[in-house]
Amino acid sequence: MKYAFIINPASGRKMHKKRLIHAIEVLAAEHPEEDIRIFYTKSPEDAEILADLIPAETDEDTVVFACGGDGTVQDVVNGLIGHENAILGVVPYGSGNDLARALAKGRGNAADYRVPSRQLGGETFRMDLIKMTWTDGSAEKCRYIVNGVNIGFDGNTAILSNELKKMPGISGTASYMLAVIKNLAAKKGQRLRITADGKAFHTGDLLLATAANGGFCGGGVESCPNAELTDGLIELMAIKDVTRRRFAALFPAYKEGRIFQKKGIENIINYSQVKSVTIEPMLGDEMGFVGDGEEFHTAAVHLEIVPEAIRVLRP
Repeated sequence: MKYAFIINPASGRKMHKKRLIHAIEVLAAEHPEEDIRIFYTKSPEDAEILADLIPAETDEDTVVFACGGDGTVQDVVNGLIGHENAILGVVPYGSGNDLARALAKGRGNAADYRVPSRQLGGETFRMDLIKMTWTDGSAEKCRYIVNGVNIGFDGNTAILSNELKKMPGISGTASYMLAVIKNLAAKKGQRLRITADGKAFHTGDLLLATAANGGFCGGGVESCPNAELTDGLIELMAIKDVTRRRFAALFPAYKEGRIFQKKGIENIINYSQVKSVTIEPMLGDEMGFVGDGEEFHTAAVHLEIVPEAIRVLRP
């Protein structure tokens, strides 16, 4: 087994990176029989390029660790697709780290993923991915999504949170909560047409929509508590355009994964488990949203579940 750690220097705090690099170096010294290497990204494209090149060097099973946030995981996953000997590893130290939460849910502790020594010799399993396709001019583009797509309030909050994180002294969690407050004041949603498995799901104004593979977004918001990474289904949820007061009252339950326990919630939420979703803007030619916390601006977007798309290492 070969092990490669792709480290995104732009993710997380310097202290965390220093500790991680030291831990990997100690691990390599204690296990000289293992092929353990460290790679660093210098540009946004590097993680995907490295993840494509590393498993191509050998026929031997190779664990490629995405060391950073969910955006880094997405980049690495898109590089690993098509390599049957590739296994995804995750070392979360970004601002979101929602995939680690989904991986650990009911199966251990997300903190175990931050310790490289606990991952050597771990078990592997096959995880679903969401294949996202859209048209850019005359070209069709494709991207694999790990956690999910958020549009409307959730998506706008994530986009604003990404901007706030650039400010000194504001952490990932703090930036998200500040973005929630700011977007709640604006209550900026979307007007969308959503089709699921070829059938109409929602048409018109909504506060937010989520198409999820994992159940978390925004650095710990358990927006889709029924989501499973291995069930071959997309969790699709749309919250109608409710008042600020109503959503503010619902937000704690939404954040903690208790939204479906609220009385009368079926009157304001459309929910289904599906295999494919198409989302189209009804106002303008383009819509902004996030996939795994990364910002996209497109017209219509199509999402399709790909069961057992990638092998993943779990401590």
